[in-house]
Amino acid sequence: MIKTFTVHAGTHKTASTYIQSRLWRNREILENYGIKLLYPKQEKTGQYEDFATRLYNENYTKIENELVSLKEEYDHLLVSAEQFTKSIISKKHLDGFQALLAKLGYKLNIVIFLRDQPDYINSIYVQEVRRFYHSLSVPTFEIKCRKQRPHRFNYEEMFSDLLDDNRINVKFLPYCSSFGDPFVRLLDSLEQDLPHYVEWIPAKPGKSNDQPGIKGVWLAIETCKRMQKMGVKLKRLENQSKYIRKYSIPRGWSEDRYYGLRPKKVKIIREFYRNGNDRFARRVWENKTWAEVFKSLPKQKYNVLDEASLPKEEMDEMNDLLELILSDIKQENPSAFSKARKL
Repeated sequence: MIKTFTVHAGTHKTASTYIQSRLWRNREILENYGIKLLYPKQEKTGQYEDFATRLYNENYTKIENELVSLKEEYDHLLVSAEQFTKSIISKKHLDGFQALLAKLGYKLNIVIFLRDQPDYINSIYVQEVRRFYHSLSVPTFEIKCRKQRPHRFNYEEMFSDLLDDNRINVKFLPYCSSFGDPFVRLLDSLEQDLPHYVEWIPAKPGKSNDQPGIKGVWLAIETCKRMQKMGVKLKRLENQSKYIRKYSIPRGWSEDRYYGLRPKKVKIIREFYRNGNDRFARRVWENKTWAEVFKSLPKQKYNVLDEASLPKEEMDEMNDLLELILSDIKQENPSAFSKARKL
């Protein structure tokens, strides 16, 4: 009997952290239905980045050792990490991995969530700003994405090897909250006839990796600009994502979500990707256009922090927080500030 090996490969910014948390918390229930979650033994998480790294580095010996060391036989193995995306889009990696799985009696199954490009670009922008990668404006960042990162946003090109390999069962799932719970949708895509009455354990609180809202984004940009003026070596910063979250989460800023693309810009982005998106959609979603698949996508309202609209006391608080964050970063990253100027 051919067994199934499912790879949940993200993509990035499609609730992978949430999905992995629920996979981990429900691993015993899944095993009762014949689905074994592979996970790193040293961490209590459903994400298995090390496995994705082994595949990318073609370290098939370690992969094989892990699979043959399983104490029980399972009809279905499941592994999740958004880092798989960069491995499985390559024919070289696909061929090697499939050969190993076939040797061990498994057929490869891949599940990938995809966002509409404007939302994806906005989400990536928020993440990069929050981590102080840059302080670019949204329009500048969006142009950079289209011109310098085609591999990340052109799905037709990105997944061409997967689309052309009829040996693989690959499912692309459109991502948006309007499509339903992504954890449940992932399990439904496995076609294991799981009972509808299963009471799945919810995700651990705080495992949504949510954005910091309009105030958090403003604070991150202004902090980054200040560090750039000081000459701080941004690439030396560690654990960058925690600094804004330290102040945004207790204040509930994520409820006022940031969306930095105006309707005209959204239209430009969609038009830029339209032809490729439609060709892709027709191949993977029963001959539908991209717009038909994403028709339930809610219109995002342009929402950024308007400094002029803030009362003076709130603006003073934001500036005080900026100084606190700079102090936090400097204290924990002295090497990045070794040649920084005082302003």
